[in-house]
Amino acid sequence: MIRLAHGPRLALILCIVLTTVGCDQVTKHVAQRTLRHSHETIHILQDMFYLRYAENTGGFLSLGSGLPHGARFWLLTVFTGTILTGIGVVLATNRTLTRADAVALTLLLSGGLGNLIDRVFREGTVVDFMVMGIGRLHTGVFNVADVAVMAGIFLLFFSKFFGPHEQEEVRNGTQEP
Repeated sequence: MIRLAHGPRLALILCIVLTTVGCDQVTKHVAQRTLRHSHETIHILQDMFYLRYAENTGGFLSLGSGLPHGARFWLLTVFTGTILTGIGVVLATNRTLTRADAVALTLLLSGGLGNLIDRVFREGTVVDFMVMGIGRLHTGVFNVADVAVMAGIFLLFFSKFFGPHEQEEVRNGTQEP
């Protein structure tokens, strides 16, 4: 029998997912309404952060955007959806995840869901609208979901390499929140 993670852990997961996906979808909607047809770049903090509308048919940094539509669908929608389902199952059933690992995986799940929603409802396209840079060095165009994915990756990396190396105390098969 599969046992779900305890209530506080599931509440934290749900809160992060709803907040992240909600913020992602709202900001993408605002970007579409305000930036899409203006072809304007809005500079915030001079050239360090600015808003510019872009539609991405590929993955991270537009990787795969040159693939045929069918291949992009299977790779970026179906495969990604399968991976996100797996992450969701791990989060819901693994009662021994550290808090940092649970938050990191939840951020990965949330960001992935935000972009997957775009792919499903925007014909395989993801809305991007933020750019950061210093001088001539700039990031690609990204969105809130991408920030969540990157935060999840960094948190997972730091928790594995710089966090406690011993498993958190487990009591009666459950972990303290």
